[in-house]
Amino acid sequence: MDTNWLADFLVLSNRGNFSQAADERNITQSAFSRRIKALETWLGTELFDRSSYPVTLTPEGQIFHVTAQNVLRELELNRVEFQRRNSGATPDIRLAASTSLALSFVPEWLQQIKDACGAFSVSLDTYDFYEMIELLGDRKMDLVVLYSKPEVPAFFEHQAFEAIKLGEDTMHLCTALDAEGRPAFDVDNPPRSGLEYIGYGQTGYFSKVEDLLFSTMTAQDPEFVCTSQSGTCEFMKRLALMDQKMIWLPACSAYEGVKSGQFALAGNGRYDTNLDIWVYRNRETTSALVETIWAHLKTDPCTSHLERFQLIQT
Repeated sequence: MDTNWLADFLVLSNRGNFSQAADERNITQSAFSRRIKALETWLGTELFDRSSYPVTLTPEGQIFHVTAQNVLRELELNRVEFQRRNSGATPDIRLAASTSLALSFVPEWLQQIKDACGAFSVSLDTYDFYEMIELLGDRKMDLVVLYSKPEVPAFFEHQAFEAIKLGEDTMHLCTALDAEGRPAFDVDNPPRSGLEYIGYGQTGYFSKVEDLLFSTMTAQDPEFVCTSQSGTCEFMKRLALMDQKMIWLPACSAYEGVKSGQFALAGNGRYDTNLDIWVYRNRETTSALVETIWAHLKTDPCTSHLERFQLIQT
């Protein structure tokens, strides 16, 4: 079995569309379909229900989804660990964060911590929400930085971890701009076909935040139509720009695109929602450096740069 098949399987389970999944994997659709079929043949069962659109996981596919994630994660962890051993470089802190936070919030946050606690080396990795929590529980990570929302509980063993709320962010409804620089969609004047948006894959935490937003809508709200899904925020942004769709983005992730004129805020805040940013650690940590950092974060969360990401709709 080729491990690329596992990555193909996970992408298709998030996207639900063979053509879009093949594009994301940068291969032709025919080659992608053959690899999915080869995986199913190797396992001796169908993983996808192709009679529906988007395609969905069969019961066997749902079981295998967990296996595929675990296998790829363990392979990546082993690869990184072996490379570090061979290079002789062992990081002082192992940190995991969601992709949007890792690319925007985390770098300056780490710098502020270093300014206060002294220099240290760090490895930064990104996984999905529940994978990061599992890695923290197994003490394969020292700190994990995640978005959370009280109304959208995350089901994991909270008693195993300590947490500090670092700050707040806002998930904004955004729309790409068309060729003339105008918003591709107007919430107050939606097309009959509905407001088309790029959604979060059902295995991610943000998909539950989207579900909460939709649960609060009424018959007076416009219809939102999901045209594509992915669990990777940065890929979703690129797709929304290329296809000129709407998308919900945390301000940390939306900021550059809005300021550069690629996206515009939509809905005058009616479809936005607040998010919290938390850092977690395992209660059983034995790292003196983690203890020093944790003690400092309790008094100073090192988030003065969060104000820079605030977006106000005009």
